[in-house]
Parts: sequence; structure tokens; C-alpha cells
Amino acid sequence: MNHIHYVPFSYRSDSSVPDFDDDLPLLIFDGLCVLCSTGVQWMLRRDPAGRTRFAAVQQPLPRALYAHYGLDADRFDTFMVLSGGVPYTKWAGVLAAARSLPAPWSWLGHLGRVVPDVAGDVIYDWVQRNRMSWFGSRASCLLPDVGQRTRFL
Repeated sequence: MNHIHYVPFSYRSDSSVPDFDDDLPLLIFDGLCVLCSTGVQWMLRRDPAGRTRFAAVQQPLPRALYAHYGLDADRFDTFMVLSGGVPYTKWAGVLAAARSLPAPWSWLGHLGRVVPDVAGDVIYDWVQRNRMSWFGSRASCLLPDVGQRTRFL
């Protein structure tokens, strides 16, 4: 997905994708994965202004977006950052997530471009394949607290 050119906002004309506010970057994560949920909580603490929104892939909208882009939401082999109407996955997704944060974290999203996508994707895939055995899973999706609910779709 990182090397394919996508028409920005193409999902808006897909009747199977529900309408949603796409003004801010949207990070789609596995709500049952401890590593993913911990990463979202880390981002929430570092972005108090709310420059990024989040959604668990177990929800209908993220599932529709995954289907739109030819990804299998049940297999979940990558998280997605939808920014400016364009999907970023794997290593490109990691960098897009970093760029969505305030400085100094956003700088890492720009500096990370020195790592070729092929190498970054290999590392991403290795962690992704092992994340459940290394970090575990939750019995239910991460539930945001009252103050964070507006950040979740």
C-alpha cells in the first residue's frame, strides 16, 4: 500500500463507507491488541490538543475503509493512518502517525524517511506478526475515558 498512488478521499464516493468527519488524521488500530492500545494511549498523552482521531478496526467505519482499500480487517496485518484522504500503512503509517503529533514527535515522522520503506516494512511486519505473543491481547476493545471520547470515532 505504501508504494501505490491513491486518489485522495476516494472513499467519499464509496457507498459502503459511512460518512465521517475526515478533517483530522484518523489512526485505525486493533482495539484488542495491547501494543496497539498502549500506542494510542501514548499518542493521546502527547497530543492534548487533539490533532489526531482514533478508531478500532473492530468498528463498522474502519472495517468499511479497510474493505475500500482492499485490506482484510479480520486479518489486520497493518494499522492505517488516513491523512488528507490518503491511507498510510505499515512503515509509512508509523511515520504518518508521528507526523500527526506536535513537535518534537512530528520531527521523527520526517526523519524516519531516511529508512527506506522496504526496510521499515520488514521491521513493521516482524513486530506485527509477534505483537500478540509479545504483548498480549485484551478481551474487549480499549474504551476511552470521558475526556478522550471526542477523539474516537
